[in-house]
Amino acid sequence: MTQKANNQAIINIIRQGQVWESVESAEKELHYYHITDALNRKWQTIGLNVSDAIQVFEHGNDDNWTRIIEPAPYNPDLSINDLINMLNISPEATGIRNDMQIILNTVERRNEYVSRIVNVNRESRFLLLHQMKDEYLQHSQLTDDQFMQLYAVNPVEALSMYFLQSIDIIAYWEWKAADGTAEKAIQYKRVEPLFSFIQAVERAEDEAIEIVSGF
Repeated sequence: MTQKANNQAIINIIRQGQVWESVESAEKELHYYHITDALNRKWQTIGLNVSDAIQVFEHGNDDNWTRIIEPAPYNPDLSINDLINMLNISPEATGIRNDMQIILNTVERRNEYVSRIVNVNRESRFLLLHQMKDEYLQHSQLTDDQFMQLYAVNPVEALSMYFLQSIDIIAYWEWKAADGTAEKAIQYKRVEPLFSFIQAVERAEDEAIEIVSGF
């Protein structure tokens, strides 16, 4: 089965005027269709009938016949569960569910995600999410003070928010065993904002070995 480029629920579809005048039978008249998708965006596409228009829509945006004509309105109550349901992400897809919860951790970020995604499919959901993660790590990182305050209360949550990745207690114990501290995390991220937590643990372990070895 061919993977759909635009795989999302359709809330409403309305036939509009003809694309061009036709002298053939009504069955062969090509019409514009307006589609409201699950993210509450309005698209324009074309088709001979409703089924045909839906198939064209599922082939995805082409900036010409099939395109978004009205973006989704800002939703001040948009929760992560709402977004996951809108994007039709299955309960088994725990990886992207966890990533979305950590990366899109404010209503502003969730609305930004809706405003930036075009075609909705497994690949596009993943690529945009991790593009936004890199942008946040480089330009919208927790401040040093915010991170230090959160680390003093809940280091696992603080590290998860600082690195924008899921960090469990076992990973935190590895960090502690390598003499990892909040100050070290800040030091590493100043040099390389996209440093992953695994890279940070490895760096801390290398430094601990160097100290023991006397180098």
